[in-house]
Amino acid sequence: MKLPALLRITVIALTVGVAAPSVAEENTLKEGAKEVGRAVGTAAREVGDGAKQVGKAVGDAAKEVGQAVKEGAKEAKRAATEKK
Repeated sequence: MKLPALLRITVIALTVGVAAPSVAEENTLKEGAKEVGRAVGTAAREVGDGAKQVGKAVGDAAKEVGQAVKEGAKEAKRAATEKK
């Protein structure tokens, strides 16, 4: 997760560095700042969405492990009561 986020931020930084001079020539500085802000906001949202998906996957995996442990405990209890 950290590497894709770092790559996106690097791409945005390079894009801003290349686009900033042309933006300053074509548009006002305020409009350029808005465009850069939108690009950064979009990247941040994408990183957040990615983190959400990773978190959900981790939660689902933890739930599956919990269910397996529960079933294992039930089987152990059954085996212990059958031996008596």
